[in-house]
Amino acid sequence: MTSPQLLTLPLTAATAVQLLLPLLSLIYSVAVHIFLSSFNERSLFRFHHWNPIMIRAVLFCFGATFSSFTSSASRGHDDDDYDGSVQSNAAILSTQLIYIIATIIIATLSTRLILQTRQIEINGPPPPVSANLQGKVIFITGANSGIGLETTRLLYLQYNATVILACRSRARAIEAIQSINPSWKECRYTNNNNSSSSGAIHLGNRMHFLPLDLTSIQSIQTAAKIFLEEMKMPLHVLINNAGVMLNERMETVDGLEMTMAANHLGHFLLTNLLLPKLRETAMNDKHPTKVMTVSSSLYTNAVRPSSRSSNNKNETTKWNNEPGIDLLDLQCQNKPYRLFVQYAQSKLANILFARELGRREKLLHGGLVQSHVLHPGLVRTNVTRNMPWYLYYPNLVFSLFMMMLQKSPQCGAYTTVYCAVTDEESDDSCYFVNSKKQPLDELALSDAEGRALWKLSCRLMSLPLEKES
Repeated sequence: MTSPQLLTLPLTAATAVQLLLPLLSLIYSVAVHIFLSSFNERSLFRFHHWNPIMIRAVLFCFGATFSSFTSSASRGHDDDDYDGSVQSNAAILSTQLIYIIATIIIATLSTRLILQTRQIEINGPPPPVSANLQGKVIFITGANSGIGLETTRLLYLQYNATVILACRSRARAIEAIQSINPSWKECRYTNNNNSSSSGAIHLGNRMHFLPLDLTSIQSIQTAAKIFLEEMKMPLHVLINNAGVMLNERMETVDGLEMTMAANHLGHFLLTNLLLPKLRETAMNDKHPTKVMTVSSSLYTNAVRPSSRSSNNKNETTKWNNEPGIDLLDLQCQNKPYRLFVQYAQSKLANILFARELGRREKLLHGGLVQSHVLHPGLVRTNVTRNMPWYLYYPNLVFSLFMMMLQKSPQCGAYTTVYCAVTDEESDDSCYFVNSKKQPLDELALSDAEGRALWKLSCRLMSLPLEKES
């Protein structure tokens, strides 16, 4: 094989690399931007979100231009022009070296940009490692799987916090605890009469399981009673993390719609029952405690009927919708149940609740308890298990592709942990996304609807309404 033929092979490979990797970097950046915009995590047309795409487009154009020169050079070194002289060999080797170096630079930049897209735009920044929560007690709902499990893992292992895993399944809670600390040993709390309590278990003195079913008022009351009267701990952070997405309308044992009960009403009751302990801890420590509510960017999809000509939810007449919380039918009793619509309603309820909680605590109790609300990101968890088959199976089939666009549960815990370990104050016009404050949409900023939702939730949960002075 002559020297020009030896040159052709590496130049062909260089051309492929110079085109393919910058193109993949560009496509990935565009796909991430469209994906995040479609789930309302960012604005599709806001200019600064297009800056990373423009940088990758410039790199692709440079790679395409350089590859065209590479192809021209490869065709130029044909056998007719090659005379076998030392000068010809030196020129060919020099050309090869230049193209190989340029290809390595383009490939390195493209790979780095692909990883940067994943790290910055999808995963988000990890929480600070310098914080230490030793001696702090953090209560987490839904802590045995998904984001809740990873939040527990980080807070327990990295920040030395004492963590209460409040969830329904004792077996899954024990499995979760053992995955965090394999040296776990089980024992039970006992009351003053040395009789076994209602099932609370603990690991050493820093990880504890507490039975809690957010769809049962009695279970919530029992869990709060065990924590307050038997465990007798301070409480520094309450993380309202648990959530469900159901394909069809179901009711709890108390006759409440399941999605709204699990995502909002159960957390509303639990928070109110634990607020006295949170305030007491804040006064003892002379430092505010926190209630953190995990919402979703999908709250922007919440709509309510703008007119109700009939109360028959089975009618086939069209409903005219407008953005907002449906306080007249929070539980889909008089309108058709829609999976994503009701989920969005519950996530909007999370935000209105968190804002109203913060307002009331400042007004009535001097801000002893701070209220934070956050969006963990588009996380790949088992929440999709209740989707209808025509959504569940495509999600399963394209799982590899979706994994490239979604956060892992560990990265989904970053924003929750950030809010727990830092002293950054909340803002009632923003929520936290990727550990940064992001303005809320107008439909979540109504103080009047927040107060109305609070009153309605008190009535549904049979709680007394604390009057404002």
